[in-house]
Amino acid sequence: ETTMIAMEPADLNMEDSYSSTYTHCEIHPSMILGICASIIPFPDHNQSPRNTYQSAMGKQAMGIYSSNYQVRMDTMAHVLHYPQKPLCTTRAMEFLHFRELPSGVNCVVAIMIYTGYNQEDSLILNQSAIDRGLFRSSYYRCYNDEEKSSSVGTIGSLTSETFEKPHIDSCRGMKHGEYGKLDEDGLVQPGTRVSGDDILIGKTAPMDASPSGMPSRYTKRDCSTAMKATESGIVDNVMLSTTKEGYRFVKVRIRNVRIPQIGDKFASRHGQKGTIGMTYTQEDMPFTAEGIVPDIIVNPHAIPSRMTIAQLIECLLGKVVVFQGCEGDATPFTDVTVEDISKRLHAMGYQRHGNEAIYQGHTGRPLCARVFIGPTFYQRLKHLVDDKVHSRARGPVAMLTRQPLEGRSRDGGLRMGEMERDCLITHGCANFMRDRFFCNSDQYRIHICQRCGLTAQSNLKKMTYECRTPMCVGQPFQICQIEIPYACKLLFQELMSMCISPRIYTDTRVTRDNSY
Repeated sequence: ETTMIAMEPADLNMEDSYSSTYTHCEIHPSMILGICASIIPFPDHNQSPRNTYQSAMGKQAMGIYSSNYQVRMDTMAHVLHYPQKPLCTTRAMEFLHFRELPSGVNCVVAIMIYTGYNQEDSLILNQSAIDRGLFRSSYYRCYNDEEKSSSVGTIGSLTSETFEKPHIDSCRGMKHGEYGKLDEDGLVQPGTRVSGDDILIGKTAPMDASPSGMPSRYTKRDCSTAMKATESGIVDNVMLSTTKEGYRFVKVRIRNVRIPQIGDKFASRHGQKGTIGMTYTQEDMPFTAEGIVPDIIVNPHAIPSRMTIAQLIECLLGKVVVFQGCEGDATPFTDVTVEDISKRLHAMGYQRHGNEAIYQGHTGRPLCARVFIGPTFYQRLKHLVDDKVHSRARGPVAMLTRQPLEGRSRDGGLRMGEMERDCLITHGCANFMRDRFFCNSDQYRIHICQRCGLTAQSNLKKMTYECRTPMCVGQPFQICQIEIPYACKLLFQELMSMCISPRIYTDTRVTRDNSY
């Protein structure tokens, strides 16, 4: 069936020649938007990719995700301490109940350059506002375990795991963490402060009898659950229950307060995301003639090329409704104009475009230019610097390539990629490149025969070397030691397995046998 939808009833005017072709009519033009896009104020004044970005980031914003979060044992959760309903709302928010469970704060935002620490999409935040609780949140993580039963041994006897505090004299394979915070039932008390590698759930499993039948010192093995090495917090809740099979299982929820710091990610409702570049106390922040100090300072370079005009309109409308004590209607495709908002602001004694005189925080002198300042709804996103910061000196390597592992969770190395390599080449750092790409990666030593160029057999303890290639057996040969990346040696061996023999020659003065 062919459908043609009219945006508004005015399109159905019978005098228009094409009005008879419509089959349906929208309740309101804003109903074409989905749930995430419906919370954007004035999306019809934004460049379309910015609305798409906000639709994705709105799902990552901290708020109160569920009204019963205190009794839920979710794997991970972020809860904002003081969320506020936005000053500028859309009609769709009413039906989405966004006011009841909001995910952001109305901040006083100034668009200006101040000390240069808000370059490249970074933000300057008011440290005094942070100390008073601005954007503070709690992070909940849940650890769980279960007493499993399994048949072991040749007879197939049923053995069951047990929640208990493992003891070093009878338990084998104990972890490096701290077991002292466990009670005798193997669980940690609510309210206990825990940190990385602490044991949260103590569990043991019985060991098989030794094959000889002789009694062993160890009768159990440790199956405890430890906390993630990079996390810390307070035990918020411990839940002990049973599964449908009748086995006991336990969930331990850890709570951690996250205070905004340099590197945390924030975003407005218009796809204008950025990380904190610097925080200043209130006395170092700029202020208006009325003594208003901004909570956030955004760089003006974030506006022109991105064309997020809706953020400017939201800020202007927010300034009006703050003084009127009501909510501003920011529903898209309505007849609200910037001129109307400007007139309302001007009637209250403010500059019609939202600009104000600003005084320098350090000196108290007025700045030459007027600054656009007003309330804007900002969201704190779940990408926190504490969950991403990573460094390493030494650490584990991959078994196959002997190169450092990848990733923070595995204590991996920091990758020097192709573009980083190109930068080093342009700077001419030859020794540093060798250090990064070879010495600190997978340096390996092999011995090769200079006659045939293939790998020779070496016994470094006995200091004996020989080349077992048929061409070299019984012939005079010379062995040479070289250093190559282990991945290169691995590639050579894989090529040899496919009957391709790569040869390495080091010195032209040695006579080679080219008969092969």
